[in-house]
Amino acid sequence: MSFVIFRICKNFKQMQAIFCEVGMKKKKMCWVLLVLILAFSVLSIHSVQAVDELYLTGIVRNVYLKSGMVVVDVKSQSCPGVRQFSVDNVYSLQGFEGGKISFSINSSSCKGSTIYKIITIRHEG
Repeated sequence: MSFVIFRICKNFKQMQAIFCEVGMKKKKMCWVLLVLILAFSVLSIHSVQAVDELYLTGIVRNVYLKSGMVVVDVKSQSCPGVRQFSVDNVYSLQGFEGGKISFSINSSSCKGSTIYKIITIRHEG
């Protein structure tokens, strides 16, 4: 064990001696490079926003192809009642009035007459 510690200390002294032999311009360049690497590391960390989705089940009442809206009688306890939602691919629900669907919306809650966007849809037969 003491041999390993002696070896590490000896290598550290050698590195220190080599670093001291390097000219001042190269030392400054090393410090600038070190600062740039640290700054890049800190700035490259992106904050992530979590988006909660609410998963619901209901019966399709009306599909409005021109406006991209669908009216669903939601049966889930977290958002009960007849509500209107926007859909990117409203044609996937064409002719599905009266059918049961499961879907998720881009919110963790369901409030009043707010129109939420449907993210995913699964037809239930």
